[in-house]
Amino acid sequence: MSPTNLPSVKDTSRTTRATTVQPPRATGPLSVKQRDFLLLNIYVLAQNGFTERASTLAQALHVLGDNSAEVTLARAVLGFFAQDWGAALACLDELDRIDPIERFGTYTMTDAQRLRRYLKARCFYQLDDLPRARDVVESYLRHGTETADQAG
Repeated sequence: MSPTNLPSVKDTSRTTRATTVQPPRATGPLSVKQRDFLLLNIYVLAQNGFTERASTLAQALHVLGDNSAEVTLARAVLGFFAQDWGAALACLDELDRIDPIERFGTYTMTDAQRLRRYLKARCFYQLDDLPRARDVVESYLRHGTETADQAG
């Protein structure tokens, strides 16, 4: 079924799901179900090498008013795949405002947070901003991974 043939159902009992962190929210003219379907399509298209199509969908979600962390991360990753380092960094900066990584004290980053650090470090490196790339890598190493924390 194509995204244009999706039903526009306002029945909230069909569009809610159990989550651990945040409840799903419909943003803009799309229902939660439609938004999740488009995010899944973005992921599948990118995995199969259709990054331009995936980027078009991600930008469309952004234009429709979806400024969520998921859509912003998708835009950052797709900008990275397109080697548009400046656009990827702009999305990552926007993502840092939406969902900050930094916390006080000891913590272990999630896979998505590690991905964000990698993307940021690589973008700075590609733009020859080596001091900022080094800062991002040092921050990544400071918080490490679970296996590194358990080993040390």
